[in-house]
Amino acid sequence: MSKFEIRPLPLERISSIRPLLEQSALKPLRYLIYEPNVDLDEYWFDLIVDLLQNKNASIFAASRDEDVLGLLTYADNPWETAILGKRAGVINHFVVASSVLYSEHVARGLLEKIIQYAAAQGIQFLLCKPYTDATTIIHALESQGFLLMDTVVDCHYDFRRFPFREIARPSIPDDMVIRLATSNDEEALMTVARAAFQTHFGRYHADENIGQELATRFYEEWIKSSLNGYADWVCVAEAAGRIAGYSIWKKPSSLERGLNVRVAHYSIAGIHPDYSGRGLFTALTYEGMRLLDGLADIVEGPTHVNNYGVQYGYTKLHWRVCSDARISFHRWL
Repeated sequence: MSKFEIRPLPLERISSIRPLLEQSALKPLRYLIYEPNVDLDEYWFDLIVDLLQNKNASIFAASRDEDVLGLLTYADNPWETAILGKRAGVINHFVVASSVLYSEHVARGLLEKIIQYAAAQGIQFLLCKPYTDATTIIHALESQGFLLMDTVVDCHYDFRRFPFREIARPSIPDDMVIRLATSNDEEALMTVARAAFQTHFGRYHADENIGQELATRFYEEWIKSSLNGYADWVCVAEAAGRIAGYSIWKKPSSLERGLNVRVAHYSIAGIHPDYSGRGLFTALTYEGMRLLDGLADIVEGPTHVNNYGVQYGYTKLHWRVCSDARISFHRWL
């Protein structure tokens, strides 16, 4: 087996990762690969540089001579740290050259290095979300004690392929109105989030080290953060003065605006169980799409692989249900 070394990569040598990114099939937003004049390699490179410059982040590279065989970026996760009460970190980018015969050995070596680094920094929890077909990365995560928590499918609606004006507005009960949230709605929205996600099956609830009560709190804090700057819009469904559900939306980021395609984001929706089955998810999704019409070319949103209700709601509004898929892995140190 050829020898390689794993070291932190100085920012002044960051350009050395470009060939690795260019040959990788694991690019972010890779469903846009056939869009004309969309340079996903440059976008990916800019994402990594932005992470290193603006977050408490580090990058490690596995190299042989001058060739970068793999890379892994680590960043602190202050939002999850605040909720868990334990220092949390995230592996944002994890890439290994597929042309290397011993690629899994490279991947394991990078993970061993980052686990040592995180432990030395007092990090107690690590998150990684690879694509479902990133088998080399997945096997390396499993070999280092990471546990699979959930599988999420990425879905998207393309305003260019099916004009929004041709979609009929979903019907809602006569006593229901859809409006934008205000800061005065915070407590009521947190109550809806608590009820909607109390028995959820996402990665927080799947982790026995977190527990149901704390897992539900993540969704309460999610809507609270969205009202305080994380999101651009929170749409609310209100029935007779009572909030029944919400949806959260983000415009394209500054880096995404550099792409030839404007990609916006559907963050999450929550429906109070008292109002399930009344078409609120579809109505709230439609409202977010209406707000983004003319501001975005594509809006993407995640859901769990077995959340068939959300997937059905997407299809009614001409979304492509599975643009891609990712797996969440947790490791406690």
